[in-house]
Amino acid sequence: MRARFFSGNGLRLQCYEWGDPAAPAVVLLHGGSAHARWWDRFADAIADAYHAVALDLRGHGNSEHADARAYRIDDYASDVAACLDALGIGRAVLVGHSLGGLVAAAYAGRAPERLTALVIVDSQVRISAAGARYMTRLRHFPQALYSDQATALRRFRLLPTQTNADPALLAHVATHAMHQVSDGRWTLRFDRATLAFPEPQDRLPALLQLDRPILFVRGAHSTLLPHDKFAALLAALPRAEGVEIPDAHHHVMLDNPPAFADVVRAFLDRLPLSRAAGGAAPPSDS
Repeated sequence: MRARFFSGNGLRLQCYEWGDPAAPAVVLLHGGSAHARWWDRFADAIADAYHAVALDLRGHGNSEHADARAYRIDDYASDVAACLDALGIGRAVLVGHSLGGLVAAAYAGRAPERLTALVIVDSQVRISAAGARYMTRLRHFPQALYSDQATALRRFRLLPTQTNADPALLAHVATHAMHQVSDGRWTLRFDRATLAFPEPQDRLPALLQLDRPILFVRGAHSTLLPHDKFAALLAALPRAEGVEIPDAHHHVMLDNPPAFADVVRAFLDRLPLSRAAGGAAPPSDS
C-alpha cells in the first residue's frame, strides 16, 4: 500500500494505492463519516491483478476539510475526477459504499467516458427528504471528545451499529478514524460539517442512461437497503446485476470480507479490461 497526497479543487486530498499502476484501475469510495482504510482488506484481495485506489473524500480521513457548503454529492464527484487526473487514470471501475455509491453514480452521470463499470454497495442511490432531515439532525449532535486514545477506540461505534465485523478489523477501522486534537484529547477525524447540507436527490435517472456494467451489492441483513427496495432497484435497471452478501449488514466489506471480495472480484474478472485502462486520461470536461 502506498499513501499519496494530491491537490484537487483547491484542497489537499489523500488516496491510497495498491498493485501495479499500469493494471486496470478500481477506485474505492467510502461511506459518510468513514475513510479510505475501510477498503484495506478488499484492496489487498484484488491487488494482484488490479490497481486499487481508495480515496479519502474531502472532510474525511486525511483529506482537507472544505467549506461547509462544499460537501454536496457533486463536490465529492469533482474530487473523484481530480483523483483520476492526479494518478493519470484514463478509465476506472468505481466501487462506492453507501454515500460513496451516490458519489459513484454522480460521477458516472457526468463522465461516462471515463467509467469502465460501477459497483454500488448497499446504497439506494437517492437521498429522500426524510433522509436529508435525519442527516441534518446528526450534524447538531456534539462532537465526542475522549481523554485518551484507548477510551476513544473502546467507544468507537459504526452507524448503523449492526455489524458482524471481526473485532480486529473494527479496531483497525477505528484507529484510522481517530486523531488527537490540540488539547491532547481524541476525537473522530471526519468533519461534522459534511452532515450540514444534505439535499434530497435521486441518481437513478443517470444510471438509466448509463451504458456500462453495473453491480449492486447488498448486505443480506441491511436495514438501510431492505430487500424490497433492493429488488425494486434491480427491476428499474434490468441490465444491472445484483448480489446479496450473507452474514452482512450495511457495512458489507467489513462484515463479510471474503464473500464481498469473491463477488466483486468475479464481476471485475468478467469485464473487458486491459492494462491500458490505467493509462493517460482522455479529454474530458468533468
